[in-house]
Amino acid sequence: MKKTTNLLLAVLMIFAFTETSHAQLWKKLKQKAEDAIVKEVDKTINGDTPSEDEDDGNVEQSDTEQETTVENDSNENTSMDSPEVWRNFRYVPGEDVIFYDDLSSEQIGEFPSRWDLVKGGAEVVKINGEKAIILVAENSNIITPLFNSEEYLGEEFTIEYDIMIPNLEEEQIWYMRHDLHFTDNFRVHDAEIEIKKAARIEGWAASTNFKMESISIGTQSAWHHISISYYKGKFKMYYDSKRVSNIPKFDLKPSILAIGLMCYSKNKTQHPYLAVKNIRIAHGGGEMYNRIVADGEYVTNGIIFDSGKSTIKGSSQGIINQIVNILQENTDWEFDIIGHTDSDGTDASNLTLSKNRANAVKEAIVSQGIAADRLNVIGKGESQPLNTNRTPEEKANNRRVAFVKK
Repeated sequence: MKKTTNLLLAVLMIFAFTETSHAQLWKKLKQKAEDAIVKEVDKTINGDTPSEDEDDGNVEQSDTEQETTVENDSNENTSMDSPEVWRNFRYVPGEDVIFYDDLSSEQIGEFPSRWDLVKGGAEVVKINGEKAIILVAENSNIITPLFNSEEYLGEEFTIEYDIMIPNLEEEQIWYMRHDLHFTDNFRVHDAEIEIKKAARIEGWAASTNFKMESISIGTQSAWHHISISYYKGKFKMYYDSKRVSNIPKFDLKPSILAIGLMCYSKNKTQHPYLAVKNIRIAHGGGEMYNRIVADGEYVTNGIIFDSGKSTIKGSSQGIINQIVNILQENTDWEFDIIGHTDSDGTDASNLTLSKNRANAVKEAIVSQGIAADRLNVIGKGESQPLNTNRTPEEKANNRRVAFVKK
């Protein structure tokens, strides 16, 4: 009888979650007692089984850890990973990863351990089963990655992260302001992205000549991708596959990164959230053709796959598009596509995974009209590491794909 009652409670909770809005759900989930109930429901539904992640090294959550969960009306926007959506994407991420945080080792409900708090508040939550950082203070929040150096960006860098755009109508939002700081003067934001109720984004900043095209925010209650490249004064920003800012002379020398949020809502008793995940900062980027000519190869860790799988993320399409262009312009060129993994998982599974990933890259290139016999696939697994595989950044650098000219 007790088991039946518990099962009935679980079913009722599932229906309750389905009918509850994001704002209501967030308010309830902030209460510890109800967090515990949610955890028990999750155990009933999922069997408390950790997800498989051989390559990226996710750790199993402690049985005593209480889990804060935010659910969305829609699952992660799978259509955004369609190659057709990203066909004209030209962004190429840097090759030397200096900061990478997928939050895999973080505890739910805690402040993210690899970040510093400048203002407001932040904590790690799960959104549709994936860990993310949520900015929680009512008015203003600013967080920045922990670095020993005060000027770590340099003359040539790229920044990428995923951002959750909430349902503006449901959350009763007038607009949200997503700020980016590139110096330690946190009183002034250097780039501002406004997310408006009119379902558009636009940007400006008083301290610089930052300008951004106003475009539709796309699907709400869904993840979107921000990509930034900087090369000796030239600043570019992409929102998903669309380039929204192209500044030939950015009148600011970036030195650090800080992410901020201000939100204005009709509902004064509870505030909406901004969530980010998969933050990647790297040196380098671009000059693909010149490197192939000079070195006979181009090595990138910017082609990102689903964890432990060979499914290519849509935001990685820029590299593939550039390779396609090079092969179209150099019709006698052929490549070995060589896949490498980090050391998480077994030797055998990583060898298979690396070959499958290299083959997925080949298929993505062939789908754009390149002859398959110009591309040869090789999997190296974890056999040729560039480093010790001890840190998230080292592992990110080892998860790479090499295009070697034959």
